[in-house]
Amino acid sequence: MRLAGLIKPLLLRVNKSRRLPGRHYATSAESEEYVFDTKEYIDFKKQLRQQNVNNKDGHTCLQLECRLCERMPATATTRAQGPLAYINKKTGAFICPNCDVKLTLANAARAYQTPAPSGYQRAPKKTPEYASLFPNLVNVPTEACEALGLRGLKEAQLNAIGAMYEPDQQLLHFKLRNAAHLVVGEKVLRLSDRSEQTFQGSSSSGLLIHGTGNKSKAVLVSNLLDFIVLATQNIETHCIVCLPYALHLLPQECLPGLERFKELVFWLHYDATHSWDAARAFAQKMDERRCLLIRPTETEPAPHLALKRRLNVRHILAKATPVRHKSITTFNALRNDILSELQNIEKVNGVKWKRFPVLNKLLRGHRKGELTILTGPTGSGKTTFTSEYSLDLAMQGVSTLWGSFEIRNTRLAATLLRQFVGYPLDDKLQEFEHWATEFDRLPMYFMTFQGQQPLKPVLEAIEHAQYVHDISHVIIDNLQFMMGVSSYRGDKFWEQDSIIAAFRGFATKHNVHVTLVMHPRKERQEDELTTSSVFGTAKATQEADNVLIIQDKRLTSVRGKKYLQVAKNRYSGDLGIMPMDFDKDALSYSSSVQSAKRRREREKTSSTES
Repeated sequence: MRLAGLIKPLLLRVNKSRRLPGRHYATSAESEEYVFDTKEYIDFKKQLRQQNVNNKDGHTCLQLECRLCERMPATATTRAQGPLAYINKKTGAFICPNCDVKLTLANAARAYQTPAPSGYQRAPKKTPEYASLFPNLVNVPTEACEALGLRGLKEAQLNAIGAMYEPDQQLLHFKLRNAAHLVVGEKVLRLSDRSEQTFQGSSSSGLLIHGTGNKSKAVLVSNLLDFIVLATQNIETHCIVCLPYALHLLPQECLPGLERFKELVFWLHYDATHSWDAARAFAQKMDERRCLLIRPTETEPAPHLALKRRLNVRHILAKATPVRHKSITTFNALRNDILSELQNIEKVNGVKWKRFPVLNKLLRGHRKGELTILTGPTGSGKTTFTSEYSLDLAMQGVSTLWGSFEIRNTRLAATLLRQFVGYPLDDKLQEFEHWATEFDRLPMYFMTFQGQQPLKPVLEAIEHAQYVHDISHVIIDNLQFMMGVSSYRGDKFWEQDSIIAAFRGFATKHNVHVTLVMHPRKERQEDELTTSSVFGTAKATQEADNVLIIQDKRLTSVRGKKYLQVAKNRYSGDLGIMPMDFDKDALSYSSSVQSAKRRREREKTSSTES
């Protein structure tokens, strides 16, 4: 089967859009590898000084005159007139919103050499042109205001903040603009069910911003309903910014549009998939030193809920506190965090599995910032279970990065696709294009490493994915493939401990859940595995928040069963087992998937008999 279209190599930027139900996701267009080199960045800044190119070190980007779209002479006049380009200080990506040029720093640096290097060809000048999918837009009528159900809202207010109305589909429409104020997409709110969709071009990503250009503060919201509430409140001190993809994704192309703000206040609405600490992950991307957060409590809810409860939004905005804390803090500084956790306990528990309800009962959910270790005998189905475990979460919007060193990505993707569909496609190839397109909409990425790999390039790739694609779940299958290739030629247990410590630190620092698949020690088959059975020293299980063990009694008994044992659970302390009955057609351990299959078979049988 042609599975190449499913594989999104981590270091490549993909020329296509992806979406979850109800939302359209646009990834970047260029197939450039963004590998940031600090020395290369420093050398480029020296080159700018030598060429007298004006530049400004911003919060997330280096701002400078763009010379890629037009090869301009280095004069004071052209420097003043040149369009602004941005170099992301984390990835090194060179972005010009005005001419739609995106390159690596190495390629961009050639345009700033005088004279131009031999064989240099400037990038073709382009202008982002986005054609709206909704040509029949009109001014907002009264009935649209009434459908929103916001107290005191008038159609004149909606028209004043740039809203338009599409009468056939009954939706509110807003334009998304990039840092050069060019329209690169649109965001719509369906009045029938309050669902939102974002549509953007394949190469750009913009924001919805309301407010004059001289304001240095902004409030960031995650949905159009909150944007409408705050934008119509005439808040004099802050611009109002609506993120394009809620809390799912923040493309690096959006960051230049926020450079002018010295202060960003996160006032977000959190759903069942995304807990309130999602704001902290975005704050790290935007330079958390300038970020403040309104923590979700009963007295400080999202803007549209505050309006409904007749709370003063200006008073709530004044209570925003810094995201970044000092090294030493006090209980008084943490009390709002504690109150917010208590009032949002289900969201703090994490994302719930739909295929594995027993895991929800034991682990309570899948949470960011944790380290999970999965072990089991050879051939017990560790990779098959982990793929379904991750697929379940990805289908709910958990952006996932797979690092499969043991099996090829094509084979892994084929397994995931089969679990996604629920049956093999070998004899139903006419359905492949449909299901492949559906699967490709999931926020799932694959590292291209194969075989034994050193720790450093793997961690660099993961950090890149976390920053660019907002990865929140990383899977390493398996850890033993990262051993024996480092420059250190000493104790293998010391080497494994250092690798585990690195992943533990990464999970905590970047608020990402890391799942490590590990082999157990070589023990007798009749012995039951325990936490001490994990290969290596005790550090692995000590550092882990969760330890999952596949116990396969089929290897020792004719009537033996296979089950997943939760042997460690730092969050709630609940331990227990989950039976693992395997459906070979669906490659699934899910009881719900198997029940649905049996129900379909019964319905098919009854319809045949009738």
